[in-house]
Amino acid sequence: MEEVNVVHHRGRTILDYLGIVMKRRWTILVVFVAVVSLVALWTLTTTPLYQASVQLLIERQPPRLLENQQTPSDYYDRSGEQFYKTQYKLLESRALAKKVAEKLHLKDRAPYSQMFAQLPPDADKVTRQRVEERLVDVIAEGVEVSPIRDSSLVVVSYLSPDPKFAAEVANTLAQAFIEQSLALRFATSQEAAKWLKQQLTEARKKLEESEARLNKYKRQHNIVTVEDKESITAQKLQQLNKELVAAQTRRMEAEARYQEIKAGRPIAEVLNNPLIQELKAQEAKLMTEQSELSKKYGVGHPRMIQLHQELGAVRGKIGAETSVVAQTIKNEYSMAKSQEESLKKALEEQKNVTQDQSDVSIEYRVLLRDVETNRALYENMLKSLKTTVATENVPATNIRIVYPALVPEAPVSPRKFFNLILAMGFGLVLGVGLAVFLENLDTTLKTPEEVERWLEIPNLALIPHIDDRSNPGEVPELVVHHGHQPLASEAYRVLRTSLLFSSSEPAPRLLLITSTLPGEGKTLSAANLGAAMAKAEDDVLIIDADLRRPTLHQLFKVPREPGLSNFLMGETDELPVVATLVPHLFIMPAGLLQPNPSELLGVERMQEMLSRVQERFGRVILDSPPLMSVTDAAILSTQVEGVLLIIKAEGVPRKAARDAKDHLLELQAPLLGAVLNDVPLQRGTYYYSHYRYYSSYYTDSEGTESEEKKKERLPGLQGWISRWKG
Repeated sequence: MEEVNVVHHRGRTILDYLGIVMKRRWTILVVFVAVVSLVALWTLTTTPLYQASVQLLIERQPPRLLENQQTPSDYYDRSGEQFYKTQYKLLESRALAKKVAEKLHLKDRAPYSQMFAQLPPDADKVTRQRVEERLVDVIAEGVEVSPIRDSSLVVVSYLSPDPKFAAEVANTLAQAFIEQSLALRFATSQEAAKWLKQQLTEARKKLEESEARLNKYKRQHNIVTVEDKESITAQKLQQLNKELVAAQTRRMEAEARYQEIKAGRPIAEVLNNPLIQELKAQEAKLMTEQSELSKKYGVGHPRMIQLHQELGAVRGKIGAETSVVAQTIKNEYSMAKSQEESLKKALEEQKNVTQDQSDVSIEYRVLLRDVETNRALYENMLKSLKTTVATENVPATNIRIVYPALVPEAPVSPRKFFNLILAMGFGLVLGVGLAVFLENLDTTLKTPEEVERWLEIPNLALIPHIDDRSNPGEVPELVVHHGHQPLASEAYRVLRTSLLFSSSEPAPRLLLITSTLPGEGKTLSAANLGAAMAKAEDDVLIIDADLRRPTLHQLFKVPREPGLSNFLMGETDELPVVATLVPHLFIMPAGLLQPNPSELLGVERMQEMLSRVQERFGRVILDSPPLMSVTDAAILSTQVEGVLLIIKAEGVPRKAARDAKDHLLELQAPLLGAVLNDVPLQRGTYYYSHYRYYSSYYTDSEGTESEEKKKERLPGLQGWISRWKG
């Protein structure tokens, strides 16, 4: 035999879920009705609640009624989100709710006054406070704050069974919130004024102390005007500096002339001296005359001697006058040097005076800055105090009522229509969810797809549930023979066709039909499959190999003995074959029940019997016990050419069916596939859609539809199948 192909399938489709809904429609309907009924009952019995809403404008800063008016926001940097969250919490606070209860005099209004009327006369203070807190709860629990996005507007709502009371509470709550804001602002201003007064006293004291220190310092250092004194000192220092530079210049010039004359080099004072120039002229004249006379006279001539003496006298005068000029230059140099030293000393002294004056000025300015700072602080605090006192009683608030609350005309809860629509939707979703959950809890095999997915073997046919109602005298289970249930008979024909033509190899002549658990319809499947084969082939034999609980003889209404066990025990050599009411169909009953049927099925006589029946019949079908109950089917599976595993829909757990399949594969049995049996195909069931893949009309064995079978069709089912085909 060929290897069994492993078939993989996709998950559930929409049609699969529709099938689950149809299958468990009563569960869904019960859940749906229960949810809708409960919601309807709650909606109709709940006290209606009315909601009144007031719209408020909350600005971060109050309006400025006075120039340079300060508000608390000038002192604290508050982010917008934090500020508005604080306002919303204040609107929901119990303190505000208590104020509303007091403004509305809830103690004296029915039905709240009864809460105090029930108190004993000697009730203590704690008990009365608890009752008052219950009044606060009445207000606080109904308040709802809804900010309007991207705006400074907020809607404050109140829920109450009384519409007039709801509007009254909403408007009173808004007014109380404004008053609370004013009270908080007034308290803040009072605290600010008190603090400013304290700080002002300290500032005045500091100002007076700094002024006293400044005056004392001025008296100690004889300071009238520091700026003038600093200017005079700076001018003196600048003048001395200029004079020193001039003295140094003069000294350097005198020193240069002195050095020139000291070195014997002519200088301008000597050359430009009138007397020296005159003497130089006389000297030149005498030298000229001496030169002319020397040509005539000798050196000893009296005139030459006289000229020499006169020339010496003139030169002596020139030297004397030059010495006088040199001494004058020397004196000038000495005076310039002395004056330079004097100016240097005066400059150093003035520098010291300037430095001392600078130190005094620094300390003076430090003290002066303290005075100015303290004065400015004092003046600012005095100004702030005056502004705070002036605006202390100004009723400036950052909260205004934009639209007051009106008396609501219709309740907001319960919303009957919306609740019923929501209940129907939720009930439907819950019902479908429960149906899918229950379906997932069901681990049985229900569809051909599940059989192939979990067992990894082909599903050869889908056998519908067989109705046991029939005409008198007929065998109701033999649907293929009497034809009253065309769906079932066609399903067995499909199974016959699958066995005969699904493989290229010859169809197995010796076929074993077994199941996982008892009660899956293997005997019924063997009988109808045999009847279907007998209508299209030569003689077919069905052997009742279930020697523990045989039922085949009851189905065909024949004696149980002699049968298979009698032949295997050697009580007869003739094959105990009995003809049935179906033409060309024969059965071999089980025979006498034996205490050890598994050993009996494994004897050589069993092989002999199988060989003899194959010589006589074209097809042989063995009906065996369930695989997971006894070992009989396992023994027989190794002696046949093909094995069919019957699986009852919704009757076999997946694991049990898989274990049965694995057991057959371990024995190397020729497993052909599975048959999903006893499937309920009536309209509206989970399985109906799966059967649409089969033929939408039923033919006889020759391929033509008879008039009788046309009449036997179910009209409703025909319509469903036609629609599925479309």
